[in-house]
Amino acid sequence: MSRAVRYDRTGAPDVLYVADVEDVAPGRGQVAVRVHAAALNPFDGKLRSGFIPSGPPFPRSVGADLAGTVEAVGEGAAYWDGTPVVVGDEVLGRAAGAVAERVLASDAELARRPEAVPVEVAGGLWVAGLTAVSCLATVPVGEDDTVLVGGAAGGVGIVAAQLAAEAGARVIGTAGERNHELLRSLGIEPVAYGPGLADRVRALGAVTAVMDCHGRDALDAGVELGVPVDRMVAIAAYAALAELGVHNVEREARTAENLAGLADRIAAGSLVLPVAATFPLDDVVAAFTALESPHPPGKIVVLP
Repeated sequence: MSRAVRYDRTGAPDVLYVADVEDVAPGRGQVAVRVHAAALNPFDGKLRSGFIPSGPPFPRSVGADLAGTVEAVGEGAAYWDGTPVVVGDEVLGRAAGAVAERVLASDAELARRPEAVPVEVAGGLWVAGLTAVSCLATVPVGEDDTVLVGGAAGGVGIVAAQLAAEAGARVIGTAGERNHELLRSLGIEPVAYGPGLADRVRALGAVTAVMDCHGRDALDAGVELGVPVDRMVAIAAYAALAELGVHNVEREARTAENLAGLADRIAAGSLVLPVAATFPLDDVVAAFTALESPHPPGKIVVLP
């Protein structure tokens, strides 16, 4: 037996509870992971609250991102490069219901965790990191580009902005004033979001691409600034996708190989993913309350 977070109905964070669950042996291509860190993502809160109207049957589990230690290995389980998964390996990746002490993960959604990557950082990398990679796969940028990144201090935005800068682009990122110094430290030019955004960006120069990693503020500014719609991508502004004709983020780049590349960048110090706060498993209600309240930039991470 191990413990996992569950809920039986949609609602506020207090519908969450910690339950004892049976430990299941991994099948072919599966890996049992003892979870050491599992980050929360906005999707988790939207599903739990009922904002997303459909979902799996109750009781539901919580989470996707994880980092932990391999506890058992199913037949044929191997990493993306063909190396067999071994009991005792330190891994990061994704598994349904990751906010738990133990989960089963597909070998295709795990990568080895470099020792230099803190477990709480690794436990928040899959969703934010690979969504950011997908933004750049959807709208590639390079040395001739100036990119406007909406929500550049958020989990996806801060990674996307750094990857765009790594590709040689000039990066302008929207954020609240309190996060401007952080963006500057990462080579990103900060600009305040909200009314008048297009005018503030125009004063900084011409923009050739937009990645909106929060809402649609940056998309609307991009339209006003004359950025072609095929050079704009969004991850959350679903209504704006059809209305403006901009790209939704593609999903083919969400692979364990790309996850491993992000982890290597973090280990080398060329990529930063901040952690805003950590909580023990028994404080998952407080963790979700923090996720859904104003908080410092970075991931909210549960440490089972």
